[in-house]
Amino acid sequence: MQRVVEVERPRLVVRILYSIGRRLFGQVPTPERIMAHRLSLMVGLGALYGAIRWAGRIDARLRALLQVQVATLYGSVY
Repeated sequence: MQRVVEVERPRLVVRILYSIGRRLFGQVPTPERIMAHRLSLMVGLGALYGAIRWAGRIDARLRALLQVQVATLYGSVY
């Protein structure tokens, strides 16, 4: 099975996004290094992470209800 190689010479925007990932997680996350091949995917992933962080936490009861609902949607036994 072939492995996806990292970008050898990342552009300035990618290096900036790498530094943000390094600051948040201590190292550049693997998905970020792989998605550096497609800048639009990398920016979209960053926006998703930012939205999740911005939204904050949800109540434990609501989280449990959501887990049951998702399990029901996918036909999984909860």
